[in-house]
Amino acid sequence: MAAYAFTGYLAGLINFDLAGFRIPPQALALEVAVGLIVPLLAALYPIFSGARVTVREALSTYGLGKGRFGMSLIDRLVEEVTSAIRALSRPMRLSLRNTFRRKGRLALTLSTLTLGGAIFIAVLSVHASLLTTLDDALTYWNYDIEVDFAHSHRIPKIEREAMRVPGVVDAESWTGNTARRIRPDGHEGPNFSIVAPRADTNLIQPTVLEGRWLLPDDENAIVVNTYVIEEEPDIKVGDEIVLKIEARETTWRVVGIVKGVMTGRIAYANQPYFARVIRFVGRSSGVQIIGERHDPAFQSELAKKVKEHFDSRGLRVSSTETIASIRENVEFQFNIIVVFLSIMAILIAIVGGLGLMGTMSINVIERTREIGVMRAVGASDGSVLKIFMAEGLFIGVLSWFIGAILALPIGKLLSDAVGIAFTDFPLNYTFSINGTLLWLAVVLILAAMASFLPARSASRLTVREVLAYE
Repeated sequence: MAAYAFTGYLAGLINFDLAGFRIPPQALALEVAVGLIVPLLAALYPIFSGARVTVREALSTYGLGKGRFGMSLIDRLVEEVTSAIRALSRPMRLSLRNTFRRKGRLALTLSTLTLGGAIFIAVLSVHASLLTTLDDALTYWNYDIEVDFAHSHRIPKIEREAMRVPGVVDAESWTGNTARRIRPDGHEGPNFSIVAPRADTNLIQPTVLEGRWLLPDDENAIVVNTYVIEEEPDIKVGDEIVLKIEARETTWRVVGIVKGVMTGRIAYANQPYFARVIRFVGRSSGVQIIGERHDPAFQSELAKKVKEHFDSRGLRVSSTETIASIRENVEFQFNIIVVFLSIMAILIAIVGGLGLMGTMSINVIERTREIGVMRAVGASDGSVLKIFMAEGLFIGVLSWFIGAILALPIGKLLSDAVGIAFTDFPLNYTFSINGTLLWLAVVLILAAMASFLPARSASRLTVREVLAYE
């Protein structure tokens, strides 16, 4: 049922209707195998450990730590830390020390909570990386609307008509085409786009890594982005390269390398020279427009006005696209995988919370005699409750700390994988500080909820019940 509901939700995100639903036999067989084998494997160590307990140990033990707490390096470190922090009350020191008395159990409890936290933070880091990458990409294009025509028209007419639309501040028509590099060995490289703006354009703001940007008097100069360099790593600033454009070969000089951000393989050339090369002088099949305002609502309304105006003047528009819609579409595609990964992280965290509840319940049973001693010296219900609640919160904070550290490399790997899957290029990795703080709040709530019932059970133990405990 859950799989069907989740599949339907994902299908709705991408505008698909489910034709049917079935459970793959392989998945069912794997689930049965995991359900039978994993519990057996998990039980092997406790069973063998219990079988090795001698009669003397069984009669003398009271169930916690075998009386060896304080002998290991971790125990001594905990002792030093709790002693150094004078602000901690004695019950809080006891809670912190008790956290590390069953190290194997602590490690198992931490594993799921830590994994859930690491994935949760990593997923939010992927989302933050997407937003950073989108911001970097959209700053390249300093315009609001891109208009494509069904046929080419004279550039002066296109720009003149665009400026007549109320709300338009500036308009530029560029030229473009695709090209292939003829490599030194005679083979052709992969396709890449050539964008040829006006020589004095302000609508492109690239990040120049090597060399320089185009100058108004450049002729056969070309600037390539880093995605082109990834396919043609031998290209250096100052090299002359041969490009095949519309079945004609021309020589170009590389004057700069700019950073590519979600744009694919693109090279830039001056419009006048490039138009002569492709024999398309004075004409264009598109225009880039800057509006008075840059909010999504204004961009959308202005795009409608521009289309209506061009159509009424005989310049039939084939498509219009706003920068805001580009951002929204790309972010929506990424959000699908972000939602899926977030659900997976939450499920792991829930399993970790259940494990923490089980751990705390066992701890209460093992410390029944200790609770009796505290009761005998006057400990109140609230004091006992605080000790066990604090222990659960300590485990939660520890899992958050370890998970945040693990999220750094996991987030980078996940960000690269998602970026390559959707755009063929890694995202600009940004570690999510907000995601880290959000997970801290989530894990504290989860730990408090998981610890409350066992802690309340401990606080309700009476001296009579403790004396009767065996």
